[in-house]
Amino acid sequence: MAYFRFIRANWVFLLAGFLLTFTSAYGQTYFISLFAGEIKGSFGLSDGQWGGIYTIGTTLSAITMVWAGVLTDRFRVRRLSFWVMVALAGACLAMAAVPNWIVLIFVIYALRLTGQGMMSQLGAVAMVRWFEAARGKALSLSSMGFAAGQAILPVVFVALFASFHWRSLWVLAAALVLITMPVML
Repeated sequence: MAYFRFIRANWVFLLAGFLLTFTSAYGQTYFISLFAGEIKGSFGLSDGQWGGIYTIGTTLSAITMVWAGVLTDRFRVRRLSFWVMVALAGACLAMAAVPNWIVLIFVIYALRLTGQGMMSQLGAVAMVRWFEAARGKALSLSSMGFAAGQAILPVVFVALFASFHWRSLWVLAAALVLITMPVML
């Protein structure tokens, strides 16, 4: 019962944390991997080449997070999440328009940095800043956005593959990020 009272009393803040972690999905491996077959086919990549491109982009984003993560200490979550979400939507649009495998490295980098990296970081930082005594509860509830993204988005996007080109689905992903922004703010 106390859990439900906590949710009812803090639903706006918990929803913000949930949305941040849910929206990280567009940069997570489980989401990007849905498009691996189409990406490899479009650019004539072998499994090893695709893996190499993904590894380079992910490693570069991880290195960048050492410095980008510090931004969460300097800026309010609301302001920083706005710009990160704009960048994430831009990265989704870039994936929709990626012309070759060289640019693909930078697109993977941008998706991983903004989605998997910064959105995940912002979700945790928001809960830690906004809650003191119930920090653990807030973190556990907001992190359910990761599970919801993992459960919902692959099913929806795989179903949409039957009717839409993979590049169109990245435009949809960008639109979904942009639609999330006003709710988040």
